[in-house]
Amino acid sequence: MHKYTHRLVTRKGKKDGRNWKYIFWPFKSEKPIEPKPDQEMPPQFETEIVKAAENDVAKEAEKWKELDQKLKPRYCQAVAALGNARKKHLKESEEADLAKTEFDAAKGKYEELTMPALDAKWRNLWLIFIAIAEFPLNSIVFGILGSGRLETYIISAGLCVAIPLIAHFFGQSIRQENKNSTDIILMITMPVTILLILGAITFIRAKYFEAMVHQDLIGISITPTQMTILFIIINIAIFLVAVMVSYEGSHADKKRFKTITSRYKEAMKRLQKEATEAIEAGTEVAQAEQYFQQARQHRLKSHEKFIQAIKTIVDGGEWLVSSYRAANLRVRKDIPKCFKQQPQSPAIPEELLILDWECNGQAGGKEQ
Repeated sequence: MHKYTHRLVTRKGKKDGRNWKYIFWPFKSEKPIEPKPDQEMPPQFETEIVKAAENDVAKEAEKWKELDQKLKPRYCQAVAALGNARKKHLKESEEADLAKTEFDAAKGKYEELTMPALDAKWRNLWLIFIAIAEFPLNSIVFGILGSGRLETYIISAGLCVAIPLIAHFFGQSIRQENKNSTDIILMITMPVTILLILGAITFIRAKYFEAMVHQDLIGISITPTQMTILFIIINIAIFLVAVMVSYEGSHADKKRFKTITSRYKEAMKRLQKEATEAIEAGTEVAQAEQYFQQARQHRLKSHEKFIQAIKTIVDGGEWLVSSYRAANLRVRKDIPKCFKQQPQSPAIPEELLILDWECNGQAGGKEQ
């Protein structure tokens, strides 16, 4: 439409509106007026202007279609990514809510429990400390009783493990309010086992070293028999201390306590896991939302830019048509019937005005 300038259009309007034309200056001859007074169809020149404008609109429409072949797939990818992120976030949020409900229930039962006087961590720490402290005491005793170094270390290490472990099971069994057959058996067998172990060791050592002379321990004269008795007293005392530690560190209903505590810890771990996943899913939604808005706004602004260019073409065509009519009417005395009608306006395809947001059945819609 660039060839239709305002000057060209007004000159053409005047020329068509006159009833004469120059043969050669200054001589004139008559000619028909264009458009004719009774003509109802738009003038041919007007139609040419409108067609030229519509051709320019069609070219812009093709440019938009070419650009939108890149913009719409990107937008649809953003729609799909956002939909998937929201579904994932909803799923993770529901799982986090379920984990929170389970945790609250487990926490309620856990808080109803009567805790042992001694925390399990401290109980275990004290039992380990007793086992470690027992090693050098027994090593000294066996050294005095004449045992070799390797034998001393083996027996001492065995007692360090056996005595606190047996004491733990014995103290735990005593602590139970509702004792089952296992607890009763342990209560009977554990002390007997300790006595048998200590008795066997002392009997063997006493028989083997009956003829040993007095030994001097840190300036104190002591016989193997006396050291054997001291050995039994020390280990029984250690056993009783370990029993007390285990008793104070055990729950009256160990099975129920273990079950509820285990469920509470598992519920806490699951809640932490699900809450973390829900937060991560929420971050993904925010990122997907940002990408979606960027893709949508880019496409929308690009479309608005093309629509503005097309409207400029249409406005230009309407202006040229009006200029043609004004110039035509200035040189004639009548008003043709076609000028009494609304001027022609370049048509804009409806599908170009309405931006399609449909993405293969995904949420989109249409916006104008």
